[in-house]
Order: sequence, then C-alpha cells, then structure tokens
Amino acid sequence: MKKYRFSDNAFLCGVWLLWAIALGLYLYGAHRSCAITAILSFFALVSYFMNMKLRINAMFGKKTTESPAASSVAPIVGIKTEEKKLPEAETRPNTIIAKNSVFKGDIEMEGDIQVWGKVIGNIRVKGGAIRIMHAGKVEGELNAPEIIIDGHVEGTCCADTLDILEHGELRGISRCGSMSIRRGGLFVGQSEQVENKKKSDIERVISIRDNQGDKPKAKSNA
Repeated sequence: MKKYRFSDNAFLCGVWLLWAIALGLYLYGAHRSCAITAILSFFALVSYFMNMKLRINAMFGKKTTESPAASSVAPIVGIKTEEKKLPEAETRPNTIIAKNSVFKGDIEMEGDIQVWGKVIGNIRVKGGAIRIMHAGKVEGELNAPEIIIDGHVEGTCCADTLDILEHGELRGISRCGSMSIRRGGLFVGQSEQVENKKKSDIERVISIRDNQGDKPKAKSNA
C-alpha cells in the first residue's frame, strides 16, 4: 500500500507539473505547445483513473470469488450429516380439497386426503386416511382405513377406525371396527360394528394352536 501511495503521489505531482507548464506556455504565447501539454496531462489523468478502477476490482473481486466456494461446501456437509428416513405417513401422497371450493363427483385414490371445502359424492381411499377438516362438508359415502371427522358429514362411513372430533358431526351410518367421539362431537344415525381384519387373523392363529394342543391329550387318554 505504501508503494501505491508513493507512486500515486508522484504521478499526480507530474500531472500538476504538466498543467503548470501548459499554463506558462499559454501565457508566453506558445499556444501549440500549450495544447500538446494539456492533451498529454489529460490522457495521463484518464490512465490514472483507469488504473485505480482495475486495482479496486482486483481487491474486491478476490473476496467475492472466495465466499461462494466456502458457502458451497457447507450445504454438502449438512446434507450428509442430516440424512433421516421419513416415516410412512409423511411419504404418502396428500390431496387437499381447498376451502370455499365445491367438488361434485366420486374420488378414488391412494394416500391421504384433507377436505376443507365441500364434496358431493363418494370418497374411496386405499392405504391412507380421510380427514374432514373444521370447515369441510361431505355428502356421500366415505371408505378408508381411517376416517377423522372435524367437520360435517352426511352419509355412510366405512373404516377400521372412525374418530369424531370436537367440531365433528356425522349424520348417517357408521360401519367401523372402532369408533370414538370426543366431547362436543355429534353422531346421529345407525352404527354397525365391523370386525377388524387384524383381530380376526389373530383369533385364527390362536384357534389353530389350541387345536394342535388338543391332539396329544386325545392320544394320552386312548
């Protein structure tokens, strides 16, 4: 920096000297020589400012080029260290019926569905859950492994588990393995209990083991 300051001061002193010579030649009457020295001093100033601009770009350009290299390494390290397996509920597709929207027709899909608007029709879901939100309303049949009602449903609900929350209201038929109604929820209609497939499978396994245990007893009595 000291070298740059010394050279800059020397250069500026030379330019001022040229301007003084040009002024003296003008006063002396040598107009041609005055014009030549004035042009030389002007070009000297232009070259000086161009050199200063290149010097500033070189100083700040290094900082801007080095900072992206350092920041690009950080996300790579973070991705390697924060690799986690998402649960199955988060990897399932999720469909949303928006608020203040009306859908007429049947829906058949896989994954989860959230109803914030109004649906006039049947909803059938495989391997997921139907969630009727607080502002949602459905007129039709719901069929899914899990149904959660926090809005208004008029129709039939077929599920393994049915949960009616505080603001939920079901008017119709409930065909489910287990049903829970929280305080504030409302159910008006007919309830038909259906055995869960998991429970029936467990009972079959237990009955087979009992039959196998009875055979040796029959042989011993004989």
